Amino acid sequence: MDSKIRTLIIAIIASVALWLLGGFVFGKSIGMIFVIVGITLVGLAAGNIMNSPEPTQKKTS
Repeated sequence: MDSKIRTLIIAIIASVALWLLGGFVFGKSIGMIFVIVGITLVGLAAGNIMNSPEPTQKKTS
């Protein structure tokens, strides 16, 4: 598995944990901060994937 995909999966898992903590454990203000941090985390990981160069394709003959 590519390291960038692994980073995205880890970011998604971490953001789900932050969303659950923010939504069910903490109050409105702290919970909203947790949710925003979770959304930012996934956005940064997805942006990291989109910013990567295309892999080179080797021509086999």
